[in-house]
Amino acid sequence: MTTLLSIAYATLILNDQNIFDHATTILLILLSLVVGAGYVSIINDITDIDDDLAAGKTNRMASASKTLRFVLPFICILIGVSFIVFFYWPDYLSCIFYLIPWILFSMYSFRPIRLKNRGILGVFADAGGSHIFTSLLMVSSMYFAAGKKVDYFWLLLVSIWALCYGMRGILWHQFHDRNNDIRSGIQTFATKRQPANFRSAERIIFTFELLATIGILLKLNNLICYLGGLIYVILILLRYKRLNLYPLIIIEPNRPYQIMMLDFMQAIFPLSLLLFAAFTQPKGWIVLVVHFVLFPFKTIQILKDLKHAILK
Repeated sequence: MTTLLSIAYATLILNDQNIFDHATTILLILLSLVVGAGYVSIINDITDIDDDLAAGKTNRMASASKTLRFVLPFICILIGVSFIVFFYWPDYLSCIFYLIPWILFSMYSFRPIRLKNRGILGVFADAGGSHIFTSLLMVSSMYFAAGKKVDYFWLLLVSIWALCYGMRGILWHQFHDRNNDIRSGIQTFATKRQPANFRSAERIIFTFELLATIGILLKLNNLICYLGGLIYVILILLRYKRLNLYPLIIIEPNRPYQIMMLDFMQAIFPLSLLLFAAFTQPKGWIVLVVHFVLFPFKTIQILKDLKHAILK
């Protein structure tokens, strides 16, 4: 959620727009995405009932009636269509970006397609639905709200970042669940590969993500964001040297770890953008305060880690 907010904040600042003035639009976009996430969660549980029972996992839909299993996704679809008709239209690009994740996750879950069990196609489908097109939706919607033409270079930078960030997320999940999936007979990209043999690939993915992130920062050319990036580099080093937290890209090490770039995109980057807005935009401080109140935990954990690392 906060990563999507950071994309929205960055796009508005890039176009000299007041974030507070577009707060309602951002909130409605988030609500529309929550509906989509609800749909994804429901159909994922419905289509995973047999696999979860075989693996001994709890499944919320296992005890639900067939009628309820049909009605709940249908309600989500109805609300999603309403958002397209009454909120996104006539922003055609945003309508497309909002619709694609629904299609991707349907293909990801439902048989006979079930991309979840089709290796790299499943990885791309999850990354696309969870990160790529939701991030692009934020970009296109902010440009439409600002009444400006989309900067396709900015769209490209966000696309590359979201692809790599999303791939790392789903691949971490798959490799984390690899042993359970093998026991239950579930075929994923990770079950067909040894984690040790994926080290080179994970570095390539992370390199492209890092380059895209640097490109985003350079495009913004914002001093506070540069300082936020410097703070994050210091945080990584202190966690590694003082707290013995190994930098994780995708494959988990056999020791305590920190997930690379997670805290930057979920906490430091959005707060850097909002600090800039607080200093330069009317009522920008209100958005900063509300954001921190709603999403305090990552920031608090960062501050605790800095304190422990420095005082240790």
